[in-house]
Amino acid sequence: MISDFSSLECDDSDPWPRRPLPAHSFPRKQYLRRVLAEYEALDRELPCIRKFPVPPTAQPLCLCMETLPEEDLTHLEVLEALEAELPGALENGRVSSIRFENMNVICGTAGRRDRWLITVTDFQTRSRLLRSGLHLRGLAHPLARHDELLLSDYRLHLRRSLVRRRMLEALGAEPTVED
Repeated sequence: MISDFSSLECDDSDPWPRRPLPAHSFPRKQYLRRVLAEYEALDRELPCIRKFPVPPTAQPLCLCMETLPEEDLTHLEVLEALEAELPGALENGRVSSIRFENMNVICGTAGRRDRWLITVTDFQTRSRLLRSGLHLRGLAHPLARHDELLLSDYRLHLRRSLVRRRMLEALGAEPTVED
């Protein structure tokens, strides 16, 4: 990625003198610098943003537990933690699924927390688990609404897409399908 625009400036020490840029091009050049700086800053600030081909659908009964990749939990451990909080949760039908999402694979990066998605069948169970969280290997793990986390990821995706689109337009390039 181009990050140094000093070559666009007229340099008096250059053995091959260039024509000075017209005065009306400076605002465009400043705009281009600003757009590229904004994109690079966003890239440094948020290097691993999940991409969405379509807006995410609502899953109001889905909860999420984020864990460090080093914890290396199993589905059985998550189920046992659920059973400790809600005895008979799976047999009684209060929990319908437990799913693992490796966010580092999804985002094509490293350093992201893994997500365990727990789908429950009613709002009462959801509320109880949101209040209590889960305890695994002696550590408390809070649960969050998956919709809130997904919406946050989607907003970051939209923000990055907008900045990328503005950068491409400033460069005179056509936005791609992913934009």
